Formats: sequence, structure tokens, C-alpha cells
Amino acid sequence: MAKNGLAGATSPYLLQHADNPVDWHQWGE
Repeated sequence: MAKNGLAGATSPYLLQHADNPVDWHQWGE
């Protein structure tokens, strides 16, 4: 499956969801 917007995250928690079939994106300051 293609990676979503979390593929480049540095957080281990966010990387756990990088293969989810949802187009997640991280955000923050």
C-alpha cells in the first residue's frame, strides 16, 4: 500500500500509522 502523509514523520507513534489506508498528515508548530 502507498504511504500516506506520515511517511516522513519522526515520531515513532506517527510512523506506526504510515501504512494506514487513510491520508493522514502531521501538523503542528
